[in-house]
This record gives sequence, structure tokens and C-alpha cells, in this order.
Amino acid sequence: MKRKTHVFRGRVLAIGALTFCALALAVVFNGSLLAKNSSHQLPPEASVQAEVHAAVQFDVSVPMREMPPEARSERAPRFMHEERIPKPKKVIAPGVPFADSVLQMSSQPLVPAMKTMGIESLSIGGTALDCDAVSPPDSNLAVGSTQIVQWVNTCYAVFDKATGAEIAGPFPGNHFWNGFGGACQTQNSGDPIILYDKTANRWIAAQNTFSAPHMTCVAVSVTSDATGSYYRYAFPQQAGDPDYPKWGVWRDGYYQSNNIFGGKLGFAAEACAYDRTKMLAGNSAAKQICFLAPTSWDDSLLPGDIDSPNDLPPAGEPEMYLGSIDTGSATSTVIYEYLFHANFTTPSLSTFEGFSGTMPIFVPEFKLSCGGLGDADCIPQKGTTYKLDSIGDRLMYRLAYRNFGSRQTWLTVHDVTATSGYIGERWYEFRAPETSTKPTVYQAGTYAGPAGNTNDRWMGSIAMDKVGDIALGFSISGTAMFPSIHYTGRTPSSPLGVMGAEDIIVSGGGSQTGNRWGDYSSMALDPNGCTFWYTNEYYLTTSSHNWRTKITSIKFPNCE
Repeated sequence: MKRKTHVFRGRVLAIGALTFCALALAVVFNGSLLAKNSSHQLPPEASVQAEVHAAVQFDVSVPMREMPPEARSERAPRFMHEERIPKPKKVIAPGVPFADSVLQMSSQPLVPAMKTMGIESLSIGGTALDCDAVSPPDSNLAVGSTQIVQWVNTCYAVFDKATGAEIAGPFPGNHFWNGFGGACQTQNSGDPIILYDKTANRWIAAQNTFSAPHMTCVAVSVTSDATGSYYRYAFPQQAGDPDYPKWGVWRDGYYQSNNIFGGKLGFAAEACAYDRTKMLAGNSAAKQICFLAPTSWDDSLLPGDIDSPNDLPPAGEPEMYLGSIDTGSATSTVIYEYLFHANFTTPSLSTFEGFSGTMPIFVPEFKLSCGGLGDADCIPQKGTTYKLDSIGDRLMYRLAYRNFGSRQTWLTVHDVTATSGYIGERWYEFRAPETSTKPTVYQAGTYAGPAGNTNDRWMGSIAMDKVGDIALGFSISGTAMFPSIHYTGRTPSSPLGVMGAEDIIVSGGGSQTGNRWGDYSSMALDPNGCTFWYTNEYYLTTSSHNWRTKITSIKFPNCE
């Protein structure tokens, strides 16, 4: 800004002094803001080298539908392996008032979506789709051209997409590796991911082993039939115990993230890439390329997963991960970006950028749910003093990617504490030009229900259809409400950052007399580009382990 030149030298000196003071104060303010966002000095990004491994086992299975079923074991109800939190130290909220600038304050009408399918799916408690009595389910699904595969922590089943009828299963998760031998066959560790590669029309099933020898077990279907044969791989995980794996399909590879426990750092984030081209061809020489974070600062990375099979990412574009939202303070304005460029021709030339918080994306300020502690028990339920955990220290699965030609979009969601004190869903649409890997926030919102809400919403999953409609599914509970499943949505004509009124998928009939709720739910997009498929858990009656799951399809009327 231009200033008038004054005659008196003294006034010039005074103005200069005031300007210097103002600049000094600005530097101090911005420095304190940066400290608030990062909460501590970021560790320097060290140079990391790719770890490259070949599969230690490979085969081609007989068709899944022809495999002999495993003998059912009668085991007492139990929880999965110990819940492990990357940063267990409780974060301290800063002493300044917090106001969520993107909290949705207005009530919007319900977007008139069609719920065309409701499938009572995998459960425990004696139904026809009974699974091993393990909690939580960690509900996960993928959708193909004619089939749905749902995989909970220890079992999976295949459903007909048109009728909802069960086609095959339920099978134990390690049924994918029946007859394979080794840890992939003998261990059924859970934390599974099932994906559908919409461009190749293939299924990808993945599960790590959590007891030595640590492995990543990957099965890629030979055809589009989920009950057919699979190319099966076992890749070593030498860095430590690979917990909380998440996956995404990218143009050149299948990308994975792990929270590694027990390695040389005690904890570190890991990102791995797998040669998609070779795995689709059943080539046993397919390589795994992994990078381990040089410090324990990064955690819970989430790889992008393509929902636009006819509009792929630009050739050569690296896979983008997002993560590390719990950086030491209960509030933050940063989500961190990471870029993985896998070179499957010369794996040693692969690169990974972003470790140690070097690629921040600034977002509207948020306050982590449950004080930022991932396993805090803070969500009340009707009829019991037990409270549920929210997994509020990380982004929720998936990071849904879509290329519209003129722009790329990524969507994700996480649990936050709204200004009202109740837990809500903070969601984002990031955009970048097709030639860029530097996304910024196009829109963001915190959905915490209508005015006067007294319920918590958590464990969301989000996706976008081919015309830009967005669907967000989540769990909801409160002192006067059993844990239930709801969803909300918006169309491109909705105001930015705003969701419509929520609708009910399942009204729960009971609460869980235990604290550990599921670690994730799953919103998948049909290959038709329009239909959303969502799965999550609920209880029919109050108990410690008798959860149920539901698969629901949602379609907005303007998508054809």
C-alpha cells in the first residue's frame, strides 16, 4: 500500500518504527500460529531409500467356489488383536477458544436419493451369515459388475448385486489363500481390504499377517468373477508388525499404507507399491516397493483410490497419500500430503516425498474428536454406561479419487469435535488441475446434525459419483439413541460445504457393552459411476459381541 511522503523527518522515523513493530508482531503471531499448527518443531526430512522385494510365494488358485470349506471353530467371543494407536499420548487443547468456521449451521432438505438395495449381511449371533465371534467387524466392501464382496475382520461373503442373494460364503478371510501354504494360509489376522479394479474388472483382496513371519498377502482375481481363481502373492514385511493397512488402486500400481509397530523406531509409517501390470497378468516376478518413514512423526497414511475408470490419472502422475492429522495439538489447520512415484522398471529409482510434514495442505481449523486420542471412549450409547471409541486421530477410509478432465478431485473425512461439543464429520473435497499434484481445498464442511442435535456422528466414509454428487455414511449414537447407521449427501447445486438432511439406513436396537467400535466403514462406488454402496455395523440387541452389518445402495436421481 502506498503512503504519502511527509516533510518532517521525525514523523518519517516514527512511522518507520511503528511499521517495524507491526511487522515484528506479525512475525511473532505467524510463528505462534505455525507452532500451534505443528505443535512442535518438525523433524527434518531424511533421505529414505526404497526397499524392494519379490514375492516369497506365488501360485494360481483353483476357483474359490471349488475350494473345500474350512471346519468351523467354536470359539468364545473376543476382540481382535490389541488396538494400537500410533501416538498414544493424549494431546492438550490450546488455551484459546475454538470455533469451527465450516460447521454447517443451516438445516437443508433431504436430497431425494433412492435406496434401491438393503442387504442384511455378515454378522455374528447365529444367522445364516454367521462369522467367527470377533469384534469389531471393520466393515469393508467392494462392488463389481455383477457382484458385491463384503469382508469383515475374519470372514467374507459374495453377494449378487441385482438381488442381494448370497452367492458364496461366509468364508474365513484366509480362505483366499486356502492351499497356498505359509503364514497367509495359517493366519487370519483381520484388518482386511477388498477392492475392485474398475479399469481391469478384477478383484484385489489383501490382508497382512500380524504374527511372525510378517507378510502382506495379496490375491488378484483372474477374471471379474469373485468366486473364480486368483493370482496369489505373499510379500515380506520386514520393517515390523504391519498394522491398519489401507489400499488404493492407481494407474500403475496397487498402493498400500501400514502403521509399523515394533521396528527399529518403535513406530513408523510405511507406504508400499505393487506392480499392477504384472499382478494382473499373474506374473510371479511382480515387485513390492516400500518406503519407511525416517521418524515416528508420520502416521495413518491414506492412498488415493480411483473411482473414474474411464478417466484415469495422467500418465506418470505419482500416487498421492494424505494423513498425519494428529500432530500433537487437539486443534490443527493442516493435513499432510505425500507423493509416491513408483518405478517398476528400475525400482531403486522410486521416490517418496512428504515424510516429516514437509508437504502441508492448509484446511479450515478442526478439533480432533475425543481430545485427539485415537482409542478414547467418549461416544455415549442408550441404556449403558459403556462409551465407544471414535478413532479420531486419523483420516477415515477411503481417499476417493476422480478425474473430471479439467480437474482432479480427492475426497476424505474424519471425526472432529464440533463447537457444540458433539462429534461430527469433517469432510473435504480437494481439487487440483489435471497437470498438478498440489491439491487445495475446494470445499470443506463439518456435518454434526441439525440444530439442537444431541448425538455423535463418527466412523464416516465418503465418495463422489460421476456427475459430482457426494454421499457420506456414518455411525450415529447418543444417550437416547442406540448406535445406528445414517447417511447424508449433496449435489453439485448445493451450497459449498453443505450437506442435505441425513436419512436412516438402520436404526439400531441395542448398544455394545464394550468400548471398541469398528475401525472403519466403507463407501464404495459402483462401476456404473452412479450407485454408492455403503456398509457399516449396528446391534439388534444390547450385548458385547453380537454385531450385525448392513449393505445399502444409494443413488441420486440426476446421475444416469
